[in-house]
Parts: sequence; C-alpha cells; structure tokens
Amino acid sequence: MNLKNLTLVNFRKFKNTTIEFPDGVTGIIGLNGAGKSTIFEAVAWVLYGSVAARTPSDQIKRQNTSTTDPCRVELEFVFEGENYRIVREMKGKTLTINATATINGKIAATSADGVNQFIQKKLGLDFKSFYTSIFAKQKELNAFSSMNASERRPLILRMLGIDSLDEIIKEIKIDKKNKEKIVEKLSSQLTDEKGNDKEKTYKEEIKTLEKNLKEINEQIKKSKNKIIDFTKEIIDTEKKLKENKREYEKLKDQKENMQDKKTLFENKNILEQEIKELKNKILERQKNLEKEFKKLESYKEIDKQYIKTKQRSDELSKIIEKKIKIIQEKKTLSQMNQKDISDINSKKLEIKKLGPNAKCPTCDRTLSEQYNVLIINFDNELKNKEKEIKTFNLEIRQNEEDKQKILREKEAIEKKINYLNTQLREKEKINTTIKLINLEVKNEKTLFDKKQNEFIKIKQISFDYKIFENTKKQLDKTYESYQKTIDLFNDKKDILSDLNLELEKKQSSVKILNQEIKTYKDKLFEIERFKKQIKEEKNSVRYLGMLSDIMSDFRTFLISRVRPTLSSYASDFFSRLTDNKYSEVELDENYNLLVYDNGELYNINRFSGGEEDLANLCLRLAISEVITERVGGVFNFIILDEIFGSQDKIRRQNIMKSLNTLSGKFRQIFLITHVDDVKNDMENIIYVFENENGTSLIKLE
Repeated sequence: MNLKNLTLVNFRKFKNTTIEFPDGVTGIIGLNGAGKSTIFEAVAWVLYGSVAARTPSDQIKRQNTSTTDPCRVELEFVFEGENYRIVREMKGKTLTINATATINGKIAATSADGVNQFIQKKLGLDFKSFYTSIFAKQKELNAFSSMNASERRPLILRMLGIDSLDEIIKEIKIDKKNKEKIVEKLSSQLTDEKGNDKEKTYKEEIKTLEKNLKEINEQIKKSKNKIIDFTKEIIDTEKKLKENKREYEKLKDQKENMQDKKTLFENKNILEQEIKELKNKILERQKNLEKEFKKLESYKEIDKQYIKTKQRSDELSKIIEKKIKIIQEKKTLSQMNQKDISDINSKKLEIKKLGPNAKCPTCDRTLSEQYNVLIINFDNELKNKEKEIKTFNLEIRQNEEDKQKILREKEAIEKKINYLNTQLREKEKINTTIKLINLEVKNEKTLFDKKQNEFIKIKQISFDYKIFENTKKQLDKTYESYQKTIDLFNDKKDILSDLNLELEKKQSSVKILNQEIKTYKDKLFEIERFKKQIKEEKNSVRYLGMLSDIMSDFRTFLISRVRPTLSSYASDFFSRLTDNKYSEVELDENYNLLVYDNGELYNINRFSGGEEDLANLCLRLAISEVITERVGGVFNFIILDEIFGSQDKIRRQNIMKSLNTLSGKFRQIFLITHVDDVKNDMENIIYVFENENGTSLIKLE
C-alpha cells in the first residue's frame, strides 16, 4: 500500500489542505499540538470511520464553521497495482456521515458502513490490526525496554492479536458449560415432579382417552339415528302446515277482497251524501252572490263623485296658497313703507334741529330758503307713504276675507271626501266578499265534479254483508287450525333442536378428547424431541471439549512460533539498520531481547543506548511485518510517531541514517516529530504549523 495524496476539509484544525506523499523517508515536523498526528488520524478515519477517531464525531469538525460547511477527508493510494480513492464526509446539523470508495475511477462501495466493510475486506485488517501494523510510537519502544518479562510478553502477544485466541478458548468453554446446563435442563423434562417417566404416563393417558372416545362415538351414532327419525315427523308436520297455510291465505285474500268491496260500497253512500250537500252549498252561495251584487248597485257613481270632489279640494288648496302669498307680499311692502316713514321723520327732525342758518351737510352751503323746501318735501313723502300703507292694509283685509271664505268651502269639501272614502271602503268590502264567494263556488264545483266522477265509477257496486260475515267466521276457524299446526311444528323443532344440542355436546366432547389425545401425542413428540436434542447437545459438549483442546494446542503452537518469527524479522531489520554489524537478534522465553555479537549472545543492556533503541525499533517493525504478512497484505509504508524520545543528537542522527537504509523494505517511512535537528537527514520534510487564527497549514520541502 503506497499513499499518494490526502485532502483535509474542515478536519480538526485543517480548513482546506492537500498533502502529496512522496516516497522515501519523510519527516512530519512541527510543534506539539500543530496537527502532525492529525494527518495520519485522518488517514485512519477516512478508511475505518469513527472507530479510528480519538474524540466524538462532533469534535472532529473544525470549530467555528457553518452547519452547511462539510467536514471531508479524501485519500488516494495504490494497493496491489490499482488506484484507490476513498472519500468520507460529515454534513448538516446532525453530522450525517457518508462515504464512497472507487477503484481505477469506478465506484466500488457507497455509504459509511459499506466503505468500512469494503476496506476491512480489501486490506484484510480491522482497524486495530491496521493501526498496530503501520503505526509505531515511542511509548511502545520504551515499554519494551522498561517492562519486566511478565508485562512484556502479554503486550507483544496482544499487539500480534494472539490474545484473541484466549477469548475464543474462553468462549468455547462457556459454550460447553452452557450446553451441559441445557442437557441437564432437558433431562429434567423427561420426568414429572414425583420422578415418574412422562413418556409412560402419557401413553397410559392416551389409551384411557381413546377408550372414552369409542364409547362417545357409539352414543353419537344412536343420537344421529334418533334425529333422522324425528326429522321425518317434522317433514310430515311441515307438509300439513303448508296446506293449512295455503287454505288460510286463500280465505284471507277472499276476506280482504270483500273488505275492499265493502269499503267501496260504504264510500259510495258517503259520496252520494257529500254530493247532495255540495249541491245545496253551491245554490246557497249563488243566492248570497246575487245579494252582494244588488248592494253594489248603490255605489255605482261613488268613484266619479270622489274624483270630482278631490279635484275641487286640490283647486281650493292652490287658491288658498296664492292668497297667503299675496297677503305676505302686501305685509312686506307695508313694513318697508313704515320703515321709510321712520327714516324720513329722522331726517326731518335733524333738519329742524339745524335750522335755516345751518350749512347743508352735503354741499356745505347755507340752507336759508332751501330749509322750507326740504321740510315740505319731507311732509309730502310722509303723506304718500301713509297713503300706500293704507292701500296695502285694505288689500290685506280683502285677501284675508277671501281666504277665510275659501277655507270654509275646503273644510266642507274635506268632510265630503271623508264620507266618500267611507263609501269606497264599503264598496271594496262588497267586491272582496263577491270574490271570496266566487272562489268558494269554484272550489266547491271542482270538488263536486270530482266526487261526481268518483261516484259514477262505483255507482254499480253492491255488497252482501251476510256473505262477508260467513267468510270471516270461516277464516277465524281456519286460522285456529293453522296456528295449532304451527305450535305443533315449533314444538317438534324445539325437540329436534334439543336432540341436535345433545349431539353437539357429544361431538364437542369428541373434539375435546381428540384434542387431549393430540396434546398427549404432542407431549410424546416433545419428549422425543428432547431426547434427540439431548443427544445432539451431548455431542456438542463432546465436540466443544475437543475444540477447546485443539485451540489450546494451537495457541501453544502459535506462541512457540511467535518468538522465532519475530526474531527472524527483527534480525533482518537490525542487520540493515546497523549495516550488518550485528547479524542476528533473538527473543528468549521471557521475551527479553538478546543480540549476537561475534557469535556470542548478549542481553541488549550490554550495548549502547542508541543500539538498544535500534533493537527495540526493529522488534516493533518486526511486529508490524508479522501482522501484515499474516493477512496477506502488502504495506509499503510505516509511521513512526515521536520515536526519538529523550535521545541525544548523535543517537537521533544514527537512527536516521539507519532508517534511510530501509527504503528497500518500506517505500514510504513517515517520521512524526517535533525535533527539528533531524530534518537534514530526511529526504522530504512536511512542515505543520498554525497561523494566527489557529488553523493548521502544510508546507512541503
């Protein structure tokens, strides 16, 4: 497996970053917390999903992003000669996860779970195995040196997944114990509380029930024969009932026909009487009509008189209105002259006060002779105005007298109008009465014609009451006989119903007995099933015991093979890293690391600190190689996270020189470190740093 490139969008601290992965030794350098380990956490997350994340899903997405912004990781890599592209993203408020996987541009899997299963199947590793095989940390290397034998051995076996065999063996033993309990429980089902054999008890019960069943079947046969005989009697009674019914219905129809004829006959007499009464009513109303017409003659000219009188009243109203207008005009003129007289007197008095020697208020000349002329003119004007007033008052009196005379005439006219209105109302009453009488005559004539026609239709109907009474008596007698037959028939039906009910009870007893027999047979079948299952479970117990022994032996075999295999791979790595200075390393029974030096075997503690670190690193690389080889996978890269620990500069440089010799074994080696002084010994550098906004950025050298 060879990594090509990785794109991070809103993943952890990365906003939108694409990383091209080169071949060779590549340093991932940056300060603690800058996001170095995040790069390879993203690789694991895009491949295996949430199981590879160190935090819950809501903490994976970059902080302060919009709910519409996705969190996405895209990874491209080459595996077994084919190009893979995996995309995994979270969207929306609920952070819904989706994923796709393509091989050479063709879709191979969709959905988060689908891609998880695809990757695990294709790589042959679950996340835990994948992580252990490609990811080595300083704390693991330190653990190999600092742990005692009782701690180191389980750690290595756990890393290799051999501890899962212990779980399998444990599960097999639990299954075996559970099967033994099932056998014990099933065996208890074969006997009752008293320890009696249930199979024998059930067979005896079936025998007793079958005997009872035979006896009831004999009783059912007798009951059926009795029902057949009684059914024949009911059939004969039913025939007689039908004959009586036909006779009764025949007489009933005859009686109903006669009843209808009787009703028509009686209706004929009623109609005849009603026709006679209607005829008399019509004659009486016609007489009343003639009387009303005679009354109407006296009001013959009343309409003309009313119109003529109303016209004269309107004329008088107009004359009175005209007189009132003239009187008002004359009064107005008289009042105007009266005002003029007052004005003239005022002027005359003013001139007199001034005297003949005063100046004219208009022309500013002395009045002298003009004084007398003015006084005479004022007197003449006064006489003329008083004369006009007298004339106006005379005309007013004359018009007032005329108005009163006309008012008296109008009053007489109004009285006549009121009288004529009374006469008109009387005339209208007579007309209304005539209309009502005509309407009643019309309705009564219509009713008369209708009844007359009905009477003509039934005029020839006759009826014999004696024959009718005889028919009724005969019908009552037939009904009595018919009713007795019904009662007899119903009694026989009740008896038959009781017989059928008794038969049903017996048949029900048969069903119950058959059901009980079936129940006991089912219980016998259950006993047989229990016996068969007990046999199968005992075989399972035996097989599980054998499987437990086999798996225990297999575990012992694997453990016996682990040390030689790890020793072989670690020797190969150690030889490469020390440039063949040391050809072989070995793990003893306590998983202590031993090194051959000039053919002699020494404990790792004998060597320098740098050589000890290299030996532990080789052991860790060997563990990754075994895991990868076990599933048949090919991983051409490994990630070493902060493996330098507290080593000095010289040891770090020695390790870097040694790692550069592993390019034939691992195409890509990624070193995650915050130590900056080893970068000169690396083929490629990927710097990881934060900007002022706290966003992680990448720089490749």
